[in-house]
Amino acid sequence: MNIFISHISEEASIAEVLKDWIESTFLGQSEVVISGDTDDLPAGDKWIDEIDQALDSAVAFLVLCSAASLKRPWIQLETGWGWIKGLPIIPICHSGQKKDDLPSPISTFQALEINSDGFVSDLFTTLAKHLGFTKFPRIDKDAMLRELTTAIGAMSES
Repeated sequence: MNIFISHISEEASIAEVLKDWIESTFLGQSEVVISGDTDDLPAGDKWIDEIDQALDSAVAFLVLCSAASLKRPWIQLETGWGWIKGLPIIPICHSGQKKDDLPSPISTFQALEINSDGFVSDLFTTLAKHLGFTKFPRIDKDAMLRELTTAIGAMSES
């Protein structure tokens, strides 16, 4: 069971932190595929086919939403692609992007904000539901948030 993460290249470090935490929390029961990741989509592969295959096997679609990413057509295209495939779309807002300020059609999906108090619990409860699990292991929420904050900070310094 895959989880797909859509992001812009400048936000790859945030996607990597999420991937690491999701895969380690669900103890190998789920693989996270990151769009544009050469480990997941190696050079020479027909990337459009690889993305289509990843979406076919996905049970959830995470999209990283910032003011910058929401202006990029590829984010809109991948999100629409996931929507057409019937995947639950989970916008993850960061870098000042508020879920109440998401543009349509992304605003039609229940979104999460990285800087909200319940982000980690909400994310893993949601993913567990889509993966068919009733519970997930305890995780160090503070450590995860520190890693995400570091990734976001490093992104804004570049």
